[in-house]
Amino acid sequence: MASLPFELTIPMAIQLAIEDVGWWEKSHPVGPGDPFRTGMHRRHHPLDYKALVLLARELGMRPLIGFVACEWDRENILKEIPSATWMGRDWDNCRNVGPWLEEAASILNASRNHLEIGLHAVGHEYWESGRRSRTEFHTPNGQMRPAEDIRQHVEAFATILEQNDLGPFPTVFIPPGLNHAFGNGPDGIHAILNRFGVRHVITDLNKAWKHRPLQHLQMAWEEGVLLMERGLAPMSWDIAAARPQFGFNRPIISLHWANLLHEDVNRNEEVIRDWVAFMRSGYDRMEKMLAPDTATSISQFAYRTFGRVDRSDEAIIINLRELRKLPAGSVLPVIYINVRGQQPTIWKIQGGRMVDCQMTDDDIQSLIIHIDQQSDRLRLIPVRDRP
Repeated sequence: MASLPFELTIPMAIQLAIEDVGWWEKSHPVGPGDPFRTGMHRRHHPLDYKALVLLARELGMRPLIGFVACEWDRENILKEIPSATWMGRDWDNCRNVGPWLEEAASILNASRNHLEIGLHAVGHEYWESGRRSRTEFHTPNGQMRPAEDIRQHVEAFATILEQNDLGPFPTVFIPPGLNHAFGNGPDGIHAILNRFGVRHVITDLNKAWKHRPLQHLQMAWEEGVLLMERGLAPMSWDIAAARPQFGFNRPIISLHWANLLHEDVNRNEEVIRDWVAFMRSGYDRMEKMLAPDTATSISQFAYRTFGRVDRSDEAIIINLRELRKLPAGSVLPVIYINVRGQQPTIWKIQGGRMVDCQMTDDDIQSLIIHIDQQSDRLRLIPVRDRP
């Protein structure tokens, strides 16, 4: 039986996850009990947030910013959580509360459609009697911090967001230092995160401590939370104005704030322009796309990994049954599909409805389809060829 003369792909949606956003103080010198912050030799500035907005606007993306909240604490609530900061019960954040905080908060609030705040940390490390220990939620060997401490830290993160009108609470968590653990069920961190509304975790699954095997090498799930592989960052966390250089071979590209900034804050835009040029030209547009947000990136990977494409002489069928095993609400009911070949102007969709259909400059037809509730498969039937 002859199949339809179309090349069809479920493109990988590439998302940028930018860690360590939120620090104000410079990183040097770093005392024996101090946090590492971002590696910058200067204090941060509201223009550092504008740089991220520029990146998002130019690429048509909504990058995920892994937020560190402690230096946004306006009311010194962290005095009550000594394990969250290097000052312990002597915590005083007055140095970081000023007009720059108002300006940065205004930038983030005005840019909700361009930047997505993710839970990264309160202070990034864990302190016991002023002694720094890596990292905030797990040790390097995957031992979870006390559950009550984790709850207090996450609650404090939520409160600090509220102080600055930066809510709602994030749905994505990026473990600091890639220290994480999987498979401990209701006794693990995912049960806690789920109660705060976190639906996705982005980390290095190879490094995570495993109490039981992963369901998939690049994706795992427990307690209603879906974990996504991000691999290692392509450059060190503390390199400012980093040269863009990585393969577009994974859905999550992990960067750090300093990589996108210049030590001269007035030259941030130069760095961003280089990254924009690189991101626009570095990927195969049939197989890849720039993700509009994190949920789309993770969902596309799930559809690409667990969906099965079959062809006949009259339809293209995408079997979605395997996605039922993923946690409810962890995958969007929207799929992006690229088609190249003898292009139709109209597709008949069974099992879903067309949201958008556009032809790109390189003769790729880009489809966005909303999948019907409870549908296990999509049928794409070409109705009429392009004149």
